Amino acid sequence: MTGEFHIRPAGFADVTAMHRIETLSFLTRWSRWSFYSELLNPLSTILVATPAGDPSLVVGYLIYWVAAAEMHILNLAVHPRWRRRGVARLLLTTGLARAREQGAHTAWLEVRPSNLPALALYESLGFVPVGRRPGYYEDTGEDALILELELGEPEEA
Repeated sequence: MTGEFHIRPAGFADVTAMHRIETLSFLTRWSRWSFYSELLNPLSTILVATPAGDPSLVVGYLIYWVAAAEMHILNLAVHPRWRRRGVARLLLTTGLARAREQGAHTAWLEVRPSNLPALALYESLGFVPVGRRPGYYEDTGEDALILELELGEPEEA
């Protein structure tokens, strides 16, 4: 919960909004079932961003897993009308902090090399390229860049 937006865990009632954002954001889209499946997956964490004062209006989401001391960021999207207001950065920094609390020492993700806004965000947070997955995106055959961020050891309580 920071400033203009609040971050909270997603619930089943948020799937319609998340799926709508997904369809507005990506060429290859997750199905509604994919969102329900992640909500049921014990490895998965889904966070949603809502404007302060309207906790039912989902404007962005982040989906990640924490396993074997690694955070794998699966999906991050913001509704086009709410972009360039810091929503993705807030979702990502909140998710990184929570994943670290969950025991993650590193975070990684795949991103299209053509997705310059996403690359700029990730690089500004310290992610660095560590690899490439050739032909990863089926819709265009585009490679995926693999980015990684060292989170360090969780601090002792």
